[in-house]
Amino acid sequence: MRISLATGAVVYIRKNGINKTPDDQETLWFAATNPAGQYEFEVLTTSGKLYTAILNWVPTP
Repeated sequence: MRISLATGAVVYIRKNGINKTPDDQETLWFAATNPAGQYEFEVLTTSGKLYTAILNWVPTP
């Protein structure tokens, strides 16, 4: 299932409990410089659905 993360489609996006600002991007992306680790995401859509996910991020050298 694919959900949009763009402004207007979500009430909020949280990464490790910290609110992130939605933008015009519909998908999640990480910069190559993002540190390796486990990240917990929570997304509340404007339709009222709550999604949670854990991402074990390993950057590509």
